[in-house]
Amino acid sequence: MADDHDLPACAVSAAQFAEEGYAAVPIFDPALVRAAAGDIAKHIDRVARALYLPFEQSCPDAPLGERIDQVYVKERSVANLLRVAVCTDAHRGERLQALANDPRLIEAAEELSGRALTGKIVRVRASIACFPEHRHAWHSDVARDDGTGCGKVVVTAWIPLSDAGPESGGLEVAAGRQPAPLASEGDDGYEIPEWRLAGLPRVQPACPAGTALLLDRFTPHRTLPTKATRFALVVWMKAA
Repeated sequence: MADDHDLPACAVSAAQFAEEGYAAVPIFDPALVRAAAGDIAKHIDRVARALYLPFEQSCPDAPLGERIDQVYVKERSVANLLRVAVCTDAHRGERLQALANDPRLIEAAEELSGRALTGKIVRVRASIACFPEHRHAWHSDVARDDGTGCGKVVVTAWIPLSDAGPESGGLEVAAGRQPAPLASEGDDGYEIPEWRLAGLPRVQPACPAGTALLLDRFTPHRTLPTKATRFALVVWMKAA
């Protein structure tokens, strides 16, 4: 019987997704993904220029991965405003939209899930050192399998805009394909309590820029701490 080293990469990814509920798939040119982070920098500039606060106090010369943290030291409320603005509207940037609409992304998701997909929700998500309270706790992207709204999501693509992993605010996954959500009606904010994850192996996938971490809709995952801001483009793909 052939081992994984004898199989094509797509077959290995499909087998892993079917068994463990996730797969890290190289899809994009890493340089293009890193360049797409420039859309976020432009959006922060745009928002900062609209404030009464002098633009210079928005730390425009700081690296993107440090800028919001540096603003936080001086103006916490402004830093939070920039965080919300990025997570609300930055995904509309031209280069980020090109990633979200790349046909290879939905092709990979359809191949792994075995389902036709149409329609999607796109947002930027960030792990920011100065806002640890906004890191996502254990959850799955479909917490209520009711077939409406978010319940139509089949596969989530998490696309970090820089190299991401255990040391850089990546994701931790409770591996194992689930037949249903692990959250219950009584769980506050759809967070999955730790006891429901007992016995599931924890993995922290390395996701170099250009890689999409594809997650089944019921796969539990959470955000890891980071020392510098890490941005990711997230695409929730829905059933046709």
